[in-house]
Amino acid sequence: MTSRPALLTTALALAACNPGKGDSDTDTGTETEGQGTTDMSPTTGDAPVVLELDAPCDFGLEHADELALVTNDFVAAPGLGRVATGDMVVTPDILPASTDTALGAHADWLVMVHRFGQNRIDVVDRAGEWLLRGSVDVTHAASADPNPQGVTFAGDGLAYVPLFTAPAVQIYDFSAAESAAWLQGEIDLSPFADDDGSPEAGVALACGRVLFVGIQRLVDFVPVDRSFLVAIDLDARAVLDLDAEAEGAQAIGLLGPYPKQLRRDPADAAGHTALVLTSGVERVDLTRGTSEWAVAPEVLAAAGIDGFDPQAFAVAPDGASVFITATDGEFPGAAVFQVGLDGAEPAEPVKLFGGLTSGDRMLEQLGGKLWFGDADPAGPRVRVWDIATGSELVSEGLETAVPPWAFIPLP
Repeated sequence: MTSRPALLTTALALAACNPGKGDSDTDTGTETEGQGTTDMSPTTGDAPVVLELDAPCDFGLEHADELALVTNDFVAAPGLGRVATGDMVVTPDILPASTDTALGAHADWLVMVHRFGQNRIDVVDRAGEWLLRGSVDVTHAASADPNPQGVTFAGDGLAYVPLFTAPAVQIYDFSAAESAAWLQGEIDLSPFADDDGSPEAGVALACGRVLFVGIQRLVDFVPVDRSFLVAIDLDARAVLDLDAEAEGAQAIGLLGPYPKQLRRDPADAAGHTALVLTSGVERVDLTRGTSEWAVAPEVLAAAGIDGFDPQAFAVAPDGASVFITATDGEFPGAAVFQVGLDGAEPAEPVKLFGGLTSGDRMLEQLGGKLWFGDADPAGPRVRVWDIATGSELVSEGLETAVPPWAFIPLP
C-alpha cells in the first residue's frame, strides 16, 4: 500500500457532538448560515482542489461473466440466483434471500445485505457451489432497526456498510474465520446528522484510502436541506472536513435529492469524477468538491420523468449518453430511456422500452449489452438488449419464475 494520501483536509474529532444547524429552505434545497454543510456551486469552474485522491475510484465492473440475481414478489419466498451472461441461463433459488436484499461482491465473496426490518449480512462463497460462508446480525446502540443499506469494498479488502437509521458506517472483515469476529469497528457520521440523530447514509464509493458516502439528511422522511457526499479518511476512520474555515462539518453538496447510484464519468481518465443519479445525473468532481448537471432534471421532465422517478442508470459504451430506468406513469410502472450527456444526442430522453414493472436497481451495461429486469408478475424476466444492433438478444427475455428484484455483475 502507498503512504498516506496527500489529503488537503484533516479528520474531524467530532464524535461527541453534531454541528450547529440553522434554518433551511426545504423547497429549494438551499441553506442558511450555520447549516454546517457546504453550499457548493452548481458548476465545477476553476474551483481549487480540496482533496487529493491516491487512486482511481472503484466504480465497479464494465464486463462480467455472471450476474447475481435476487428474485422477490413479496409472496413467494425471495431467492438468490445467478445469470450466466454468455450462455444466457438463469439458475434460480441457490440460497434464500429476503424481501429487501442489497448485493455486493469482492473476489469470491458475494454479500447479501438484508435491509429494513432484517438487519443481517450473509456472505456467500462463490469459489465452490455458492455455499453460505456465514452470517452476522447488524446492530447499533443508536437504533433498534439500523437498516444497513449496502456494502462497498476498499483496496484493503475490508467491507464498509452504511447504516440508514444510525450515524455510522460499519467496517467488516469477512476473511475472519468466525462471523462473530467480522465486525471491526465503525466510522462516526454524527457530525453530519440532523435532528433525528442520523444523516441517513446510503450509497458509497471507495477511491483509494478515501471513502465517499451519500447522505440524505431526512427527518420523518422529509429533507431538512439537501443531500451530500461525505468524504472519509479510511486510515483515520474519521470523516473529513472539506472546508476547515467554515463552521461545522463540510461535505460535497449535491444539486438533487437522494443519491441512488454512482458511475464512472468516462470524460475523466483519472477516475476521480463520478456521475451521480439524483433527480437528474450530476457530474461530481470529487477532488474539487463540486457538482454540475450532466443531465438536468428539466431535460428528464420533457419525458415525464420528475423528482424521485429515476431509479437506476448506466453509461453507454461510447460515454456520450446514459440509459435510465425510471417510473413511467404510476409506480411500479417503469421504462428504460436513453439521453445524452451535456446536451449530446439524444438531447431529450428517448423511451427504448416501456411497459416494465419496477423492482429495485436492475440496469447494467456490460460489454455493449444492456441488462435490465422486468418484475411483471405475469411474465417476470431479465431482458438483454444489444446496443450496437438495437435489438433484444432473447426475444422473450430470460424468464424467472419469481420476479427479478435486484442484480449486480460479479468479478
